[in-house]
Amino acid sequence: MTLKTFPSDPIANSPESSILEHGLDVIFREGVKGFTVEALASDLAMSKKTIYKFFPSKEVLLQSIFKYITNIIERKFQSILKMEINPLDKFETAVSEIVKTLNRVSISKISELKARYPHIWREIEQFRLARRDDFLTIFIEAQDAGYIRKELDLELTSILFMNVINEVFQPEFFLRNQIGIKEVLLLFRSIFLRGIVTSKGLKYIEDKL
Repeated sequence: MTLKTFPSDPIANSPESSILEHGLDVIFREGVKGFTVEALASDLAMSKKTIYKFFPSKEVLLQSIFKYITNIIERKFQSILKMEINPLDKFETAVSEIVKTLNRVSISKISELKARYPHIWREIEQFRLARRDDFLTIFIEAQDAGYIRKELDLELTSILFMNVINEVFQPEFFLRNQIGIKEVLLLFRSIFLRGIVTSKGLKYIEDKL
């Protein structure tokens, strides 16, 4: 099902922005199962009619909320790429940003989203895959600085990195194995990074531990 799209980056302090920001907090706290337009309107001291003026249905509102948070993450990634720091630190910072976002919501609530709104989940997966270009930029910079092995195909490396994350980081994997997102992502980061760096890169990593 294709939903009507709305401005994904509303003006700060606008009614749309307030709805999306508070809606995101509610979803992180209650999950999509416990999310209702009625409760959101009550929290905002706003009528349901006002919310529906901007977002004609609950499904459109949910889609817009997740588009809102992915836009925020994308801007943070772009900010990281512009930092004048070691490229390996950019990699660490980017992964830490992912961890920080994922830690705001429980696995069971992520599972609710995937089960109830699979089309929204697919959009999130596509967004994650699109971050491979950001990591490719970081890998190229790190390789040019002598931190990543020259013989590696960096485009393939970035594709592999994000596809592994997309395939493994599914809610059922964490629920089935009773493990947390943070510990798995940090372990994967360490294993992956140590596998692609040069001796210079390894020394830089170990000196920071």
